[in-house]
Amino acid sequence: MADLKRCREMMEEVMRLFARRLYKALLARAGEGSEWSPEAAGGRRIPLLAAAGGGAYYFLRAVEERGQATVSEVAADLGVTLAAVTTLAKKLARAGWVTRQRDERDRRVVWLALSPEGKRVFAAVEAVRGEVFCRYFGSLDEREVETLISIMDRVRVKLTEEGWEGEERK
Repeated sequence: MADLKRCREMMEEVMRLFARRLYKALLARAGEGSEWSPEAAGGRRIPLLAAAGGGAYYFLRAVEERGQATVSEVAADLGVTLAAVTTLAKKLARAGWVTRQRDERDRRVVWLALSPEGKRVFAAVEAVRGEVFCRYFGSLDEREVETLISIMDRVRVKLTEEGWEGEERK
C-alpha cells in the first residue's frame, strides 16, 4: 500500500506540474502578441487558465466532440450537475465561446455548441497542450510509452466499468 500511496502522490504532482507548464506556455503565447493576447475581439478578456485546463477545458472538449450537445449530455459526460453545466455555459457564452439555443420542440432543452471563437480557442489550447505533452513525455522510449498506455487503459476500463458510487455497472 505504501507504493500505491507514493504512486498517487507522484501522479498528482505530475498533473500539477503539467498544469503549471501548460499555463506558462499559454502566457508566453499571450506575451508574443499572438491570438492569445489577453483581450479577445470585442474587448472580452480571455481566461487563459480556464481555457487550458479544469472545468472550462473539459466542457469545451465535450461540446467539441459532440458537435452540439444538450446541457444534460454535457453534465453526463463530465459527471457533474446540470446546474454546474448551466453556470459554466452562461459564462462561456458571455465570453463568446459557446452558443446556447433552446430546442424549438421542447423549450426546456438547451442546445450548446462552440462558436467560431470557441472553436478557435479550443484548437489553440489543444495545440499548446499537445506541445507541452510532447515536450515532457516525448523522451520516453517506445516500450515506456506502450507500458504507460497499457496502465492508463487498465485504469480507464476500471473507471468506466463503475457507476457514480463505485458500484459495478450492469
